[in-house]
Amino acid sequence: MHKIKVRKIGNSLGIILPKDSGIIEGESLVYQKIGNIIQLDLSEAQKEYDRCLIEEGFADFEKGNIVTEAKIMEEFQHYGWGDQS
Repeated sequence: MHKIKVRKIGNSLGIILPKDSGIIEGESLVYQKIGNIIQLDLSEAQKEYDRCLIEEGFADFEKGNIVTEAKIMEEFQHYGWGDQS
């Protein structure tokens, strides 16, 4: 378990989370206080991140930035790609 220091930020309180927590700047976290425990829920932030990745993928598809398996085999067959031996 790691200690996190609470700091005053204007009229509010804030915490500094380590980079390895997986949280990025601007994410919104859901919190719940259960007795003396404050639980941060990252699932909403993760859903938003996933939505962004999916939307980026659709944007690439709409622009025609896709590669089919047949195209990959055509380009890389001389390296053994798709070799069934």
